[in-house]
Amino acid sequence: MTDTALIIDTETDQGRDPRPIQVATINVATGFEWMKYFNSGRSISPVVIRIHGITDDDVAGLERFELEAFELPQYLIGHNVRFDWRVIGSPSAKLICTVRLARVAFPEWSAYGQSKCIEQLLGKGEASRMTIAAHDALGDARMCYLLYQACCERLEIAPTDFVAAHAIANKANPVSKMPFGKHKGIPIKDIPISYVKWMLGNVHNMQPSLYSALTKRVKAEQAAKNTQD
Repeated sequence: MTDTALIIDTETDQGRDPRPIQVATINVATGFEWMKYFNSGRSISPVVIRIHGITDDDVAGLERFELEAFELPQYLIGHNVRFDWRVIGSPSAKLICTVRLARVAFPEWSAYGQSKCIEQLLGKGEASRMTIAAHDALGDARMCYLLYQACCERLEIAPTDFVAAHAIANKANPVSKMPFGKHKGIPIKDIPISYVKWMLGNVHNMQPSLYSALTKRVKAEQAAKNTQD
């Protein structure tokens, strides 16, 4: 069976425990674009409305997103893709993060936010025209698709070589110190495990390298506990 991959981006109703109200995908092999709005079953936070502009009236009467009705590919690709993966229900697809991929492909860049990546790739003029559509799921997915293709070209792999892209994107070493918050600068191995678990359960737009480090800390803690038992 041929591997399949979708670029994915979502817009959500709230900052905590976010649910999808707009989902967009682009088939990497064919370029086919799909986008749909959904009603999450609750009011959209005014805070996030200011970001994406989608209101309760825009999604009134629409159906809720159901993962079972979503045709899953083998790979999901996105900028901080773990966030979108969680938003749609944490399916079993493999994840390729374009933040990580860009860090490997373009180590000379100064920043790796998606709009900044496009600016460094195309220049300010063209980037400003593309980022007008930022915080629209399809507009963001298009930028991610462009970035993914540029990363593959720099890395000299085919965009459809998802095995290679996945391996490269997931080889980055996890961070060793907490990069922000009340424990900023403290080695992750020394942070209270309760805080580590809180971070994993509540911070949904986490950098993949930090997620990996926190996950390893929890696994190490559990292994130590099992040894003691």
